[in-house]
Amino acid sequence: MKAIALKYLAQLSSGFTIRESLDFLDVGEVKAVQIKDLPKHSHQINTDLLTDIEWRYDSKPQYLSHNAILFVSRGEPAAYLFTGDINEKVVASNPFIIIYLNDKTILPEFMVWYLNNAITAKNYLNSVSRGSSLPITTIGALKELPVIVPPLAQQQEIIYRHLHMQKEKQHLEQLIQLRHEYNNALAEQLLMKN
Repeated sequence: MKAIALKYLAQLSSGFTIRESLDFLDVGEVKAVQIKDLPKHSHQINTDLLTDIEWRYDSKPQYLSHNAILFVSRGEPAAYLFTGDINEKVVASNPFIIIYLNDKTILPEFMVWYLNNAITAKNYLNSVSRGSSLPITTIGALKELPVIVPPLAQQQEIIYRHLHMQKEKQHLEQLIQLRHEYNNALAEQLLMKN
């Protein structure tokens, strides 16, 4: 399959630059996605866990729409899918590049998988990232990312297999934790026998 530059499949923009510390509120008019809010075991953003802020800027906030993809441009490259909608009034902070797919032949879930897992994407991102201690990927570099777009049925199969693998991994981690707890309890019992 032929690779297509991301700029032909999507619109890209940067997250909002916050120049001061945020005032965190229990209930705010706007929610902000920050690096600290990203889930550790999934690549979908849960709006319930986001920080409420007071919008004190002259510019109008650019709220995220359903299926926006947030790409972490500083540090380890990673992509996350925003499954909420524009009515939730969520903005992305500046470490993110926001990707809106404009091509119906590519699923947002597949694009997130591609950015996080495809060898072509990983190799490209490693080659264009600048800096050593905290690598940065620019919008210009991300626009040139070569994307291989398989038919929708293949995209769905890739997503299905990936989600299935994540569930298996979670179950195995739970089993390992239970085994660890069992072994510790058994060791304590053996210690108490003497």
